[in-house]
Amino acid sequence: MTKITITIFVFLFGIIFGSFFACIGYRIPNKISIVKPNSFCPHCKKSLKWYMNIPLFSYIFLKGKCAYCHKKISPMYFIIELLTGILFMASYIYFGLSKEFFTSLVLISALSVTIVSDFKYYYISDRVIFISSFLLVIINYIYLGYKETLELIASALIMLILLYLVKLLGDKIFKRESLGGGDIKLMLVIGLSLGLIDGITSLIISSSLALISSLITLKNNKERIVPFGPFLLIGTIIMYILKYNGIGVL
Repeated sequence: MTKITITIFVFLFGIIFGSFFACIGYRIPNKISIVKPNSFCPHCKKSLKWYMNIPLFSYIFLKGKCAYCHKKISPMYFIIELLTGILFMASYIYFGLSKEFFTSLVLISALSVTIVSDFKYYYISDRVIFISSFLLVIINYIYLGYKETLELIASALIMLILLYLVKLLGDKIFKRESLGGGDIKLMLVIGLSLGLIDGITSLIISSSLALISSLITLKNNKERIVPFGPFLLIGTIIMYILKYNGIGVL
């Protein structure tokens, strides 16, 4: 297979999984099985035919509306499908078939689910964190070996403990919950991807992005809640690219 063929395949693979990730991001917070029922309209609850569920194309051909009740479907599903496809493809072009490529796929997948679940429902799935962490351990073990994998596991646990302590301090200062449990558990994914020092650096990037976003949306954000999970994963991906280019510490 040529590189162009593989690139196209990776993009198609990405949009298909993006559709699945968007579904997971909706179903898990709403306590709906990810297996049953089949895809359905969130408004009229009618099951969708297979041709109504083709990633990207169905949304375009149906003009963003349900074929049955004609109510608008959130564009977030289309965005997640396209974003996942583009990021998967970009990862292959940038990293090739390497450890970095497979690690980036895990991070992008976790990001795609979390964008939906955290932005819409302020919810980060434990299952997504566990599966992502497990896959990262496997990838690290295959490419780095036993010793370095253990070091990354230790880094992940240290980061989890550190952010939990930050949460306790923040809760006391602000007299309210400063960080969610999902944000803290995401430290496992970040630590397994970057290690301790680069992981902490990614937190600075993530916090800066979240701060900018909160300032922009401050007037419309009556609840004063910032869904931090997506920013944590975006910061991790940015730092992972910097690390690949030799800018990271470890």
